[in-house]
Amino acid sequence: MPDARLLIAVLVCAASSAQALDLREAWNLMQFQGPTYLSAGHERDAALENRAIGHSGVLPKIGITAFDNHINGTQQQPDFYGNSHTNDLNYNSRGATLQLRQTLFNKQKMAEYRQVEYQADYGVAVFDGKAQDAAVKLAGRYFDVLLAHETVELSMAKLKSFNEQVASTQRRKDLGDGTITDVDEAAARRDLAQAELIEAEDSVTVARRLLQEYLGQPPEDIATLQDTFPTPPLQPDNLQEWIIRAGTDSPSIRARRLNVNTADEEVAKAKAGHWPTLDLVLGYTAADSETLSTQNQRNRYTSAGLELNIPLYSGGYVSARARQSVATRDQAEEDLNATREEIISSTTREFHGVQSGEARIHALEKAVKSSERSLDSSKKGFLAGSSTNVDILNAQEQIYTARRDLFEAKLRYLLTKLRLAANVGALGDDDIASANAYLGPKLAF
Repeated sequence: MPDARLLIAVLVCAASSAQALDLREAWNLMQFQGPTYLSAGHERDAALENRAIGHSGVLPKIGITAFDNHINGTQQQPDFYGNSHTNDLNYNSRGATLQLRQTLFNKQKMAEYRQVEYQADYGVAVFDGKAQDAAVKLAGRYFDVLLAHETVELSMAKLKSFNEQVASTQRRKDLGDGTITDVDEAAARRDLAQAELIEAEDSVTVARRLLQEYLGQPPEDIATLQDTFPTPPLQPDNLQEWIIRAGTDSPSIRARRLNVNTADEEVAKAKAGHWPTLDLVLGYTAADSETLSTQNQRNRYTSAGLELNIPLYSGGYVSARARQSVATRDQAEEDLNATREEIISSTTREFHGVQSGEARIHALEKAVKSSERSLDSSKKGFLAGSSTNVDILNAQEQIYTARRDLFEAKLRYLLTKLRLAANVGALGDDDIASANAYLGPKLAF
């Protein structure tokens, strides 16, 4: 794993030095050093160790117990005539016992053995969900940077246009062909554009910092959208097929289902508290003067036997624990049902979001062209006397609004497709590469 991460880092750095950082390289970089992604990986690794922990319960236990004591005391013994005599005791007692214990029958440990398998798989499912969620959030923050930068560019262009309009109306007023109202209206629009530019520049700074949280380093040059933006139909193009896939492959649903299985085994483990246990115990003991009666003796012996433990009464603990486990299992089942409904709703929303997003992009493309024609007509009408200065300002405002809305709609379309893939557990390198194909031009900060 470290070698693979090092290779990814080298490739990302090499690519970044030659061209702008794009979404695919950002994804690779996040997997290498992104704290959020790495945290999820460590959580998964910890969960996988549950297998070894649980399996240890049915494997042999071997241990050594050793002691080395010095005994110093007195001993009183009566003689033949009934008189008591005191003897000093001063001897060493040392020894060691090697013991092997193997479970032969223990329903609790067998339930734990099955339970840890579900817990390990649950950890993998949680990681899959977090990894896909991280990919979606990374794309969202990447696109936020692009939108913030585009907003700055449009705000600067709008400010420049309004500055030119202020200068134009001032010249017309000076020549006696304009009014102070036209000048004030243009100046007001310019001042608002200046305020919008300041806010947009702040948004770029914040968006870059939020993206840095996922990358582990500040982004410098990144790739933005290309001019061409195809919107191919979804595959499959049927909502029901997406819902079926989500119910089967969604990491969230899979994790909840495994959580129910884990809770089932917890019920079995709790109820097994009423069952007896049987262990095989093998031992070997070596001792020197272990007790008072074995002074000056060396004992060596082995033992083999079965140990049966039959629980009779535990103060109601086992019954209460069983009822508690059943309630927890029922809660896990309802959580599964709730998650399934959430995923179905989310899948439905994202599916229709992709379809409506495609239509919205086409509509906004037309709106941009219409706004450009409207501005041209307003300028011509102003010269002919049929339009006012306010009409020109409104047309200019409408153009920049339409262009920003179009850019945002394109980004939202790509993000919605990624969310849809994540809902069905299918978001991977192919989806990242597909979204990345829309990027190209380089942005520098």
